[in-house]
Amino acid sequence: MLERRAGPILTREDLCHKRSTARNEESLNMAASKCNLDEYLDRFMQDGYVVVRGALSPVEVAGINEGIDAARLAHPEEWVINSRRGHDAVGRDAPGVMERTDALDGVVHHPSLIPLVKAILGEGCLCSGLSYLRREPCLADPPEDIDGGDPLALSRVWHREDSGNVEGAEWNDYFTPAIQAIYYLDDVDETTHCTSVIPESAATKQSLPKTTEGLLRIDDHETGYVNPEKPRWMNSFGQEYPRRIGRVDVHEGAGSAIVFNNASFHCGTIRKTERIRRTVHVRYRQPEPARSNHAMSTYSREVGHTVADFQAALPRRASIGTI
Repeated sequence: MLERRAGPILTREDLCHKRSTARNEESLNMAASKCNLDEYLDRFMQDGYVVVRGALSPVEVAGINEGIDAARLAHPEEWVINSRRGHDAVGRDAPGVMERTDALDGVVHHPSLIPLVKAILGEGCLCSGLSYLRREPCLADPPEDIDGGDPLALSRVWHREDSGNVEGAEWNDYFTPAIQAIYYLDDVDETTHCTSVIPESAATKQSLPKTTEGLLRIDDHETGYVNPEKPRWMNSFGQEYPRRIGRVDVHEGAGSAIVFNNASFHCGTIRKTERIRRTVHVRYRQPEPARSNHAMSTYSREVGHTVADFQAALPRRASIGTI
């Protein structure tokens, strides 16, 4: 539960005003600092990801956490914990979660990230999905075979999103079919769950082997960045996966965001920890090719939604904004 500090109680109007002020300040800071944007783009080109510290203000982080807590309390049947083979997590996708609370409205088109998203994907890109995820504490013991010098790591399920789908990636200079932005809603360090990513340049992605059967995909799930000396790893839950090298564990404070190429190898690093980890995942892509459902939510894929369908299903609130 969020700790409440002593002080005046904020009304909903006060909180909304503070959120709006914080977003406007972030927008001005980003617009005024073209140097930062250029640095972010250079880093994204080279590594396929960038960390934006302070993307959300403390007030915005608190507002999201409080809003989600209220939604969970009001509709507990929609927040049933899903056991993920040894560790527990619960999450909701938009538009459903946004029908229960407006706490996530501000992250859909947050001004701290949208200039970066547009610079990578180009004009016409849209939000194609949003998910909230809460990973619960996990007290399982780490395996004897420690992965990559991380003594608390229990599991890493490495993947390129949508099985390496790169449809439309050739339409921008960064070979990026879609962008995923993960906002941290808790402080994250080496003692908590975290997001991990393997740096990979746009040029490398272009050169990797691909399958053209159906949709265009990078085809290196069994070979990409696998440790040649110890190629397999058995995690704490009896699952065996490729042991990959070269990872970066993203340890940052609440309010930070990692923005990465959806086709980059990444995972949730599950650790032995007594702390929860809450995140919001927002995805962006061009609406075409409509035949490809990459960067869409599970629900959208199941019902055959396009990006336009997802946009139409979002609540009509001014606080969500537009790109």
